[in-house]
Amino acid sequence: MDRWKYTGAWIVLSIVGAGLGVAISAGADDEIDHVLAAGGKVRYEQYCTSCHGPGGAPGTKAKSDLRTYVARHGGKFPAADWLAIIADARPGSPHTKVWERIRKDQLGTTSDAAARGTVGQIARYVISIQSQ
Repeated sequence: MDRWKYTGAWIVLSIVGAGLGVAISAGADDEIDHVLAAGGKVRYEQYCTSCHGPGGAPGTKAKSDLRTYVARHGGKFPAADWLAIIADARPGSPHTKVWERIRKDQLGTTSDAAARGTVGQIARYVISIQSQ
């Protein structure tokens, strides 16, 4: 009988411990998202505000409201599309000059990996400003 008490207590502690692990993990994920979004805000202001407007509001050149970007894409952030749009280096693309500037600003190189990281930070910021 005592054996069952200890086994039951162990199971309860294991479940609680696992729950805390998930809570701690989720909290860490939230902190990482917060940090990436804050960095993305700085990058957004640096690279995007001149066309898209402050805080994702429609700007003078780009009339789309980035605060509703996720809703316009079925409630899910379209990461692959986002990257394709920003990293579009074709002549005539509205983002060509911005993409090249982002690439050159990454340690003076034309590193796509570092530039994509910057675009990812901007994406985290855009996700953080979505209207509810």
